[in-house]
Amino acid sequence: MDVNRQLQSCYSALENNDLQSAERQYHILVESRQSLGDTHHLGAHIALKAGRTDIAKIRIGSALSTQAYHYEYLNTKGIICTKLQDEPAARKAYQASLAAKPDYLDAAQNLGKLLIDNGDPASAVLVYQSALKYHSDNEQLKVGLVIALKDSMCSKEALAIFKNLGNANKHDHLKGQILFQLSRHEDAIQAYLDAMKIPKFTPPALKNLLQILWMKGEWDRADPIIQSIVKTADPATLIAAARSYILADKQTQAADLLEYGLQKFGRNAYILSERARLKLNASDFENGYQDALEALSAKPGDLIIMEDFADCALASGRPNDAMTAAHEALKIVPNNQYWIAVKYTAGRAMGQNHRYYVNYNSFVRPYELQPPEGYGNLEEYNHVLKQTLNEIHEFSEHPLDQSLRGGIQTVPDLRYVDHPVLKAHFKALDAPIRAYMREIGNADPNHPLLRRNTGDYRLAGSWSVKLRKKGFHVSHVHPEGWISSAYYVDVPDEVLDTEKKAGWIHFGKPPFTVFGQDGQELGYEKIVQPTPGTLVLFPSYMWHGTNPLEHDASRMTLPIDVVPI
Repeated sequence: MDVNRQLQSCYSALENNDLQSAERQYHILVESRQSLGDTHHLGAHIALKAGRTDIAKIRIGSALSTQAYHYEYLNTKGIICTKLQDEPAARKAYQASLAAKPDYLDAAQNLGKLLIDNGDPASAVLVYQSALKYHSDNEQLKVGLVIALKDSMCSKEALAIFKNLGNANKHDHLKGQILFQLSRHEDAIQAYLDAMKIPKFTPPALKNLLQILWMKGEWDRADPIIQSIVKTADPATLIAAARSYILADKQTQAADLLEYGLQKFGRNAYILSERARLKLNASDFENGYQDALEALSAKPGDLIIMEDFADCALASGRPNDAMTAAHEALKIVPNNQYWIAVKYTAGRAMGQNHRYYVNYNSFVRPYELQPPEGYGNLEEYNHVLKQTLNEIHEFSEHPLDQSLRGGIQTVPDLRYVDHPVLKAHFKALDAPIRAYMREIGNADPNHPLLRRNTGDYRLAGSWSVKLRKKGFHVSHVHPEGWISSAYYVDVPDEVLDTEKKAGWIHFGKPPFTVFGQDGQELGYEKIVQPTPGTLVLFPSYMWHGTNPLEHDASRMTLPIDVVPI
């Protein structure tokens, strides 16, 4: 059999999911030492399909050693690096693929999606626009461009292109997101209702629709909508509704809905997992764990279920189970900040030295911001910044799916709001961010914070939060981040009380009760007093939250997330 027929036979085995035969044929091809580039490229795909990204990375490296600028090999390297959550390397690989073949559709689509998924939609816009020069009728590229424009806060441009999409009705969910950005809230609600006519779009459309009603303070409109779809809803839709009930603190309604789902669909793993989350929130830790365990047993390796399982394991006094889940998850998503938090929290609960991960003195650093040129002193600058942000805050309630309680949050990504004071603010952040990267260093290639320190960065998101009386942040992490922050625009006088510490940001306390070996609850391990003009930087995987405010005075912050490039 000649080498081309051998390659085709190996490829056919891969396509038919006969991975054992494909792997065997791959090794035979390697021994023949013919067409080694194509052979190792095919071997990389075999390893990918087998879930062995580590081996796939080695094999694609071997393929590229034979042809360093092969556009298909580079695209496959991008796919592998994406799976390894190495966004900078994936970006470079896709860009190199497109440099070798500018009209290569797969690389353009992969790069565009990577950029959107990693919070760089402005770069994605350029990728899609370039690709459309070669593939002007490609609907997937057009939809990608609309999403990139939307995420870049170019809402009017996104809507204009959206209107020219073929069969735009099947993208009503996307239309709702654009209209929401344009503050056309009732039109957005109608778009989501239209999207819910297509079953696969019903769960996300329902989630976003309920989000609008909650933030507008019109939750009374939610129940009739949920009840109208319950009888025909699939499990995913029921879960979306139940989760919104949970986040809206409507625990009874959530419990009833999940119980109905279990009666209708049997012991559905995802419904059980959602019920585990509900029980965790109600401090019914043992029963929550049992639900999560049953769900995970039915769907082993499912990362969504594994999160509920890990949290319930920690809360029910099973840190070993949580540690095991974290180790398995981090093999798949090594940079996911939530799983790093689970890992060190489980270690802390077991009495291990977790300070390797949470060296608070080194990793939590406050910086006094230097006001941008032309804005006077820091007090004058924050006054202008506060006025600007007040104009952007438009809702009466916090987003349902955020850590905020008793306050409001801006909707647009502030990186893309065209206002001079915001543009000046992000430039002013450069000096402290670079100082932070220099100070923490990158000496440890195994450390989840330090190993990613390339010495360069980009902002991955920015928003503003206003807390009011009794407002606070539930302890949380930023799963897709690297470095997170709080910049204090304005704080009430009560934060000056060093005994009550109202409104202070604390680090290390999980969002649910976890006990250590000594029987004591794991509380916060560091707390920082907020002061206007201070930027606090810290790893995105650190649990962080705030103590509630006691008085009726606002506390305004302007956080960012940072990722390496």
